[in-house]
Formats: sequence, C-alpha cells, structure tokens
Amino acid sequence: MRYAIHRFAVTLLLLLACPLAGAAESVVGMSQRVYDAMNEAQTFVEAGDFAAARGEVEPLLNNRISPYEKAHILNLLGYIHYEQDELGKARGIYEQAIELENLPESMQINLLLALGQLCLVQEDYREAENRLRQLMTIEGQDTGANKALLAIALVRQERFEEALQPLKEAIASRSGPDDQPPENWLSMLASIYFEMKAYTDMRDTMEYLVTLYPREQYLMNLAALHGELGDTPRQLALVESLLDEGRLTQATHLRMLASLFLAEELPYKAAVLLQREIDGGVIEATQSNLEMLSQAWLAAADTEKAIPPLERAAALDDSGDLYLRVAQLQMDAWNWEQAEAMARKAIAKGGLRREGVAWLVRGMAQVRLHKLTDARSHFERAARFDETERYADQWLAFVDHEMEQKALLEEGS
Repeated sequence: MRYAIHRFAVTLLLLLACPLAGAAESVVGMSQRVYDAMNEAQTFVEAGDFAAARGEVEPLLNNRISPYEKAHILNLLGYIHYEQDELGKARGIYEQAIELENLPESMQINLLLALGQLCLVQEDYREAENRLRQLMTIEGQDTGANKALLAIALVRQERFEEALQPLKEAIASRSGPDDQPPENWLSMLASIYFEMKAYTDMRDTMEYLVTLYPREQYLMNLAALHGELGDTPRQLALVESLLDEGRLTQATHLRMLASLFLAEELPYKAAVLLQREIDGGVIEATQSNLEMLSQAWLAAADTEKAIPPLERAAALDDSGDLYLRVAQLQMDAWNWEQAEAMARKAIAKGGLRREGVAWLVRGMAQVRLHKLTDARSHFERAARFDETERYADQWLAFVDHEMEQKALLEEGS
C-alpha cells in the first residue's frame, strides 16, 4: 500500500529574531535593508508574483550579508521554486542554506524539516531519512509528527520492521482523549502489518482505526481481515450490519456480501441482495454477476427466478454453454418448449463443450411435446458424441417403440 505525501508549506521566518529560539540561543538580527526586501518579497509571494519576489531578494545575495540573513533569503527562494514545481532547484537552495555556519537552531529546524519533506516528495527516501534523523537529534524535535515522517521514509524503502517503532511512538504520543492520532498514521501502521503478514496486529490496528474513522473502506478491510483469520461469522456480521445501516454502497462491497451469504449457506439473502442491486443498477449486470444471481436463486430452491438472469448471462457469453444450462433448468421446471428453444440457441451459438447434451435435451423436450419424428432426429445427432451415445441410443429405442405403438393404434382405428 502506498501513501500520498501531501504538498507542504515551508514556514518563512520574517521576524528580527527566530521565534523558536531557545533561551540559550543567541538572538541574531536582520538589517533593515534585508528586512524590508523580505517583507516586499513576501507581499509578492502572497499575490502569486514569484518573479517580482525573486527580483526583490536575489540581488541581496551578491552583497555582504550575514549567514542568518542569507539563510532567510535562501529559505524564501526555496519556497518560491517549490511553489513553481521546480523541486530540484528548491532542494539545491535548501541544501545550500543548511550548510551555512552559525545558524540559529530554529532556522536549522525549519530547513531540515523542509529538506526532509521535499526529499519525500522527490521520492529520495534515503536522503529524506537522513535529514529527518538529523532533525530529530535537535532537542525537542523528537516529535510524533517527525517520527511519522521518518516512518514514511522507511516504509517507502520497504524497511517495514524499522518503521514500526517510530510510527508506534508517534501514535502513542497522540492517544489522549482530546488528541487522537491522525487517520493516515493508523492506516500506515495497518499497511506495515499487512506487508509483514502480521494479520492479527493489523486487525487490532484496523479495529482502533474504525473506532476513530469509521469509513466504509476501513470497515470492509476489517471484515476481510476477519475472513483471512478464519472468523467468517464475524466478517459476515460486520458487513451485514453496514448493509442494515445503509452504509454499504459500493458495488464491490455489496457483491462481497452476497458471496459471504452464499459461503454461509444463506442463498436467499444473497439472491435478494443481488436482485435488488442489479435491478437498481448499483451492481453491473455483467455475465459473472448474473450467473451469481442465478446460482443464488437456484441454491434457494427457486428455479423459476434462477432462469431469467442466467438467460441474460447466456446472451453475453461467447459460447452457447450458458444457453445449454438454461435449457436444462427449463427442463427441470417442465417448460419443454423453452427448454428446446434454449438448447437450439446453444447449438446455434456454438463453442459448446458438450454439444451432444444439447442435442439430447432437444430430443427429450420434443418427446415431452409428442414430436417423435423431430425427437428421433435430435437423438441421432446426440448419438454421434461419445458422452451421449449410450443415452441417445436408449432414447432412440424408446422413440422407436412409441412410434410403433402409435402406428399400431392408428392401424387398429
């Protein structure tokens, strides 16, 4: 599973002293000339005029300015390039800034964080890890948010076990009653357990996730985990509860619930669900979905309702095999004319794996319709196939006997 790294806003420090400076940190000033240029550039940035903003501050780099002032200018230029999707230039500028000497700790924090996040965006996960670890050596920066960023860098390198500790610590730091862990942190933890095939831990994480963020997808993932761990009744109970609450809306999820009903030998529930959602257009009337609906009605001992969806599926099939199945269902329902018609369609469509059976069905239907001559012709065709030769010969003998008896009756009359 992959995680989207959102674009981040780089904080600009435009005050005379860094607001994050610790008590022991010396306050470094900014000249009025640089301060005024930075202020003007910031106004242009807010207006979206990046060229004008650069024009205000870039010339200052050629003058004699302090490392602190240069760091502020580079920080602003890096942000401008980032906003213009010039990520390589932005990163180069931030790297240049972080190498300046005697920077206040607060400036180092901002630059390292910007670099770490920018490296994540550029998918340079090793360097992102390096910058974030460097950031976390600074007192007070071993925060949950920074640990979560480090976990992302490790996950993207597929170092899942190493990512566990910083991510779990990040989540623990936000587990108070009024300070819940962010959704994406818990989702990432579940993903790590998935990659490690630690499904029990993943289930526990998903249960925590859905208590805070009860989205349909998370609940369905949790249900799937119950199934993976062999707890099918719990899986079914969870998914069915979503249906009852009107929260099961996606076609794939509704179809999965129907599959669960069938697996738990509840075919009537599966059939009713599929029929309603296919008729309503929520579940697409594809060949496989129509076959599943037919199967559900058949398992629910309702042959009449099983026939229409199977006939619709047969029209979508490349071969005549499904039409043959429809013909056999029509035979079971004693619908002889429809059985003969469906078997005829099966043969006409072609590609049959058991063509002999189709001819046999046609013959049997014709017998029931008292069309013995036609029936005999169909049985003769069925006798040409090894799988139906014996049955066809038996039916031929029966038809010949019936035709003889009929002839005798007609002569006697």
